[in-house]
Amino acid sequence: MSEKESANGAISSQSVECTRLREFKNYLRELVRDRVNNATNAGEATRPCISRSSNETYPVCSQEVSAEIIMTVWNHLQLKRCPRYFQISILRVVVAEVEQGFSKAKECEFTVKGINESNTPADNEMVYDLVKLQKYIVNNLEKLLTRLSDNSEVGNIPNYADSGDLCLDGTKCNCNTKVSPVAYTTGHIKNKPRKMEDRHTCLERFSELYKLKSTYSFYGVFDGHSGPLAASYAASQIPYLLAESVRSIGNDLNDVKAYREAFEHSFLQTDKMFSRKGISSGTTAVCVLLAQQTPPSYGHLYVAWVGDSKALLVSPTVSLQLVKSHKPDAPDERKRIEMAEGGGTVLYVQGQWRVNGILNVSRSIGDYSVAPAIAEPDFVDVSLTAAHDFIVLGTDGLFDHVPENKIVDTIYKLLADTEQKIENIPKILIELAKDGDSQDNITVVI
Repeated sequence: MSEKESANGAISSQSVECTRLREFKNYLRELVRDRVNNATNAGEATRPCISRSSNETYPVCSQEVSAEIIMTVWNHLQLKRCPRYFQISILRVVVAEVEQGFSKAKECEFTVKGINESNTPADNEMVYDLVKLQKYIVNNLEKLLTRLSDNSEVGNIPNYADSGDLCLDGTKCNCNTKVSPVAYTTGHIKNKPRKMEDRHTCLERFSELYKLKSTYSFYGVFDGHSGPLAASYAASQIPYLLAESVRSIGNDLNDVKAYREAFEHSFLQTDKMFSRKGISSGTTAVCVLLAQQTPPSYGHLYVAWVGDSKALLVSPTVSLQLVKSHKPDAPDERKRIEMAEGGGTVLYVQGQWRVNGILNVSRSIGDYSVAPAIAEPDFVDVSLTAAHDFIVLGTDGLFDHVPENKIVDTIYKLLADTEQKIENIPKILIELAKDGDSQDNITVVI
């Protein structure tokens, strides 16, 4: 990574600097340039904000704050295309600064309310408005990046590099010895509905985000209904709660029971906390935890779900649908609903079988007013082999309108096309779903 020799054979006098360090400095310069241009065009300095209407928020209780902080910072770093080798360290600094600011609620524009397990007032609990919390978090992140862009801070920039990812002496970076992150690509579209209620999260650095010793990545697709709030909430809380549970498992990838219980806890606790808010919103969820290992082992796949979003595991010879949808008219689900405490019914309404005539899935997160719709997930695990090429996660907006064999054939054909960009594959699948008369929100993660 040293400078190339000059024409006369001498080494350039310019100081040797890691390529990744130069990339981050250029990134900071671009941020400053964009900020100046935006301020010039707008006539004043622009402030980062989260664009949401007043009814698209929820109260965040103290036990939920850490998950929201981590996910907000991470999503903004991805949105701003922060160079990979600085993301985790910057996240750590911002999280620490935000948590330190909690003692000054007025300064942080937080709302103080009272709430407890029975949804009645409690004097000592702090509750934050999601939008105000996100604005405060993003402002802290922007302030840190602004500080680093100052010439006086140039010498401190290497301190913000992720451990092991940066070398400053011109030697070869040693990060290639790590397990490579799994490549993924995503696509989503609002389509015909008035609102986009789907959410998805792809955390290929799941272990680093949540300080886990084993190497995992996490992917989730959430199909919201009656608004996007349950899906947004689940996308933030489930990864955090899952990480807390997985932390105690250790390195035993064959302890399937422990992973099942970890997923069950994360789903049920997310449902319990969101239901306390009394918000009439719900979501399906299909979540994948990929335990990565170095060859000759190919790792392990753990999948949990509620509702009818799906996960298709693909190899050249066999495609395996891992999800059995939770539908009210399925015999086992119908029996459970009708035997539920307080009674439940399955009725055919508006062309679909529905729980209590309302909900067209029999399991979901949220939907507190539809008691027979539980959040207990189903779970499968798969030992991966060299034959497994990819997994497709998607909402019913995709899988109900494109046959699985067509999805598989299309992806393989596009992967074989050297002219085709991988990030275009989800877009093409979405177009196939629209051609198949999909009227719904559509989300695809490959």
